[in-house]
Amino acid sequence: MSSAQQRDHLICNARDCFQKIESVAWVTCCSHVFCAQHGQDIKLRQSVSSCCPACGTRLREEFGIMERSLRDSVHSRTFLLCGYSPEVVMEIASSAITFWTFQKQQMCVNLEQKVQYYKETVSKLKQDMALVKSDAEVKIHRLEQQLENTLVKDRALNETPRVRETRGEHYRQAEQHARKRKMDDFLL
Repeated sequence: MSSAQQRDHLICNARDCFQKIESVAWVTCCSHVFCAQHGQDIKLRQSVSSCCPACGTRLREEFGIMERSLRDSVHSRTFLLCGYSPEVVMEIASSAITFWTFQKQQMCVNLEQKVQYYKETVSKLKQDMALVKSDAEVKIHRLEQQLENTLVKDRALNETPRVRETRGEHYRQAEQHARKRKMDDFLL
């Protein structure tokens, strides 16, 4: 399939559908087009709610929405116009071109809406990530402080036995000195 043929697909005008229509299209009198599923749903509901879901235009019963095959050969389509005067054929061609132009505008509007949605989503994600980053930095800072406090306590605990040993050694020396004095006093 050439890139021109890929670009020239109709897109379903139902909200949140926007799938390519390749074989059967449902066309409304207000120039909206729907895929087989959405078109059949509209046709079934036409007697209850006779408004186009895309724009709200009232759909006339007989020609409000019509099913069209998009796979007919060019030859069979040509026969549909046979017998009409050139003015009628031109009017039909003009209406078809207007329809096609409208559909391309619908696609542009849809793409613009999607771009806007994705821009807003990216912006919100950036804000959310900035908050997450800020929270993480605060937590990291808090943990670094706790680690530093723990290291200070650990150093203090490691030094305490040395102080005790030093004090113990001092007491032992004092005790030995006191004993020696007693002996010296005894000998005198």
